Amino acid sequence: MSNDYSPPVAVRRLAFLEGGGECGERLRACDWSASRMGPPEHWPLSLQMTLRTILASKFPMAIHWGRDLLTFYNDAFAHVLGSKHPGHLGRPVFELWREMWDQLGPIFEHVFTGETYYVENASYAPERGLTQRETYFTHCHSPIWGDSGQVEGVLLVLTESTREVLAERAFVALNRRQAFQLDMADRLRALGSPAEITAVSTELLGKYLRVSRVYYSEIHAGSHTAFLQGMWTASEYHGLPPLPSSVKLDELGPEIMAILEDGKPFVVDDVSSDRRTAPHVWKYQALGIGAIVVMPLMQQGRVTCALNLAMATPRQWTRDDISMTQDVVQRTWEAAERVRAVAALRAEHEASKRAQAALRDADSRKDEFLAMLAHELRNPLAPIGTAAELLRRFQFDEATVKRTSEVISRQVRHMTGLIDDLLDVSRVTRGMVALKKEILDFRHVVSHAVEQVRPLMEARRHRFNVHLPPEPVCVHGDNKRLVQVLANLLNNAAKYTPEDGFVELRVGVRGENVTVTVRDNGVGMRPELLARAFDLFAQDERTLDRSQGGMGLGLALVQRLAEAHQGSVAAHSDGIGKGSTFILRLPMARQGEASGARPEHSGAETAARSLKLLVVDDNVDAASTLGMVLADAGHTVQVEHHPHGGLDAARAMRPDVCLLDIGLPDIDGNELARRLRARPETANAVLVAITGYGQERDRQEAYSAGFDYHFVKPVDMARLFALLARVNT
Repeated sequence: MSNDYSPPVAVRRLAFLEGGGECGERLRACDWSASRMGPPEHWPLSLQMTLRTILASKFPMAIHWGRDLLTFYNDAFAHVLGSKHPGHLGRPVFELWREMWDQLGPIFEHVFTGETYYVENASYAPERGLTQRETYFTHCHSPIWGDSGQVEGVLLVLTESTREVLAERAFVALNRRQAFQLDMADRLRALGSPAEITAVSTELLGKYLRVSRVYYSEIHAGSHTAFLQGMWTASEYHGLPPLPSSVKLDELGPEIMAILEDGKPFVVDDVSSDRRTAPHVWKYQALGIGAIVVMPLMQQGRVTCALNLAMATPRQWTRDDISMTQDVVQRTWEAAERVRAVAALRAEHEASKRAQAALRDADSRKDEFLAMLAHELRNPLAPIGTAAELLRRFQFDEATVKRTSEVISRQVRHMTGLIDDLLDVSRVTRGMVALKKEILDFRHVVSHAVEQVRPLMEARRHRFNVHLPPEPVCVHGDNKRLVQVLANLLNNAAKYTPEDGFVELRVGVRGENVTVTVRDNGVGMRPELLARAFDLFAQDERTLDRSQGGMGLGLALVQRLAEAHQGSVAAHSDGIGKGSTFILRLPMARQGEASGARPEHSGAETAARSLKLLVVDDNVDAASTLGMVLADAGHTVQVEHHPHGGLDAARAMRPDVCLLDIGLPDIDGNELARRLRARPETANAVLVAITGYGQERDRQEAYSAGFDYHFVKPVDMARLFALLARVNT
């Protein structure tokens, strides 16, 4: 309205329209005579008085008059209306608040009953300009009583409280966030493992943000693959589809990996409408995901893992959601690193304590050995010295001289044996024994060893049983040293088994190994002795009579010679008085194999018959390269990275050979082997362990689980191809 406007004199004289700023001027300028209201001087006195009140007020006030609820308001209320002013002055309130009439209509009906309606901080979303945003108002709608005693209109006194409400909400949110962070810090501080820390942090964050799922995933940057590590699901969402153990990120959106590598979160409010995820929406829906946040953890400039928030339905993620998730990622990683550092220090301390105890024990056993060695050497020296003195002092007949000489000869042989054992252990331990290896029928080795120990068995009246296979079983080894190994095991059994006892030697074949089992019903071994049975100088408690003799060298020599033949030896006993069992394993050789070292192979050999091979290894690179080499050799190869996928593949392809890693997720390789053995389609398949676990107990566990062969990484490809060739024939 222009500044030179001059309202009619008749209107200006109406006192109730005087003042009121811009709104008063517009009311005075309006030609009311043409409207339903008629000339202002004829307006009801109650309307005139109320209108004069609101025009003079600095608070936002409005009048809605008559059954049409025509609108009058002051300048303060015009400021609240924004772009709706001045077009709605004098028009029905329904047109003014069309977008909110479902909320406001009942209020006016209530006031026309004669009751006042008052509410604080009510939430509305009015259209003001081109935007419609949530705002808060404290308002009072009061009835305006007409001259006839009826409610003729509504007086609205309004105060916008958006700023105060948002400030209070921010304060409450800040307190809630700080309380959450303190609670998380307290909870994580008490935990002792990274797995526990991950589980607690995901649960706390999920409940705080009220999401469907929270889970961690390990990110392999090279393959753009995410591996599920730990997940929390809200109780009301337990019916969601399960998440896979791994997923290719590119299949969920080609931009995800680049965003994460840049250290930024991947945030999607609605997977069906976001341009980055819409082409793949069916994959998200199959996982029960309608909205998602993927927050990366950067270490040394690389993304290593991510924390994921998932909602079953679309959700508009807030800045607080994102910042809180980022905070939890950092806190969780720091807590896990602290636990790992403490565990490493504790392990180092424990290792140091064990090393010190081992040194003390070794020093003690060394002193015991030296004392025992002196005793063992003095024993033959005594009769030798006595016999020599007799021969020097007295004249004897030929028979007496012969008997005395035999005493000296026997004791010298005994001393020579003691010294030879000492030298053997020393040379083998330092790798100075040159083995003369050849292809041997192991049954002949057993026969030679039995010849040596049979006199002792007979002297102690033992029941001595020997079980040999009917067909030749060949090894590549040193005949003399292998006879020594068996003789030591049998001598040990004979010495520690009381007279009239039982000793058994049994030779068999397991997988690619020749196995020798020596079992007795003798004195047995205590657990603490069993743990160090093959250590140098290891013996049970000694008695003064030295009834069982020996220096604790025999089993140590057995172990070192077995290892020199790429074999192993293990001991078992159920305790004192329950006997002992020793199991020797040696690699089996084929009868036609030439003496000396096994031939080297420069690469893959072409298979005489294509085998169906299944490779299961969660190390993607290791599995892929092994699969390529085997496929290049002419075999049909299927590679799986998860045991469940391996089981499904085995059912479909019925493999001839399964090459399984031991350290698999969810189901380890040993359990996978048991399940494959239990299935008809793989019951007769050749199972090969391909693993980094190479200790004897690991081999024992693998064979017990059903494996036929055990290969330690990196795989000896020459041995593997030789094995496949045997399967192929």
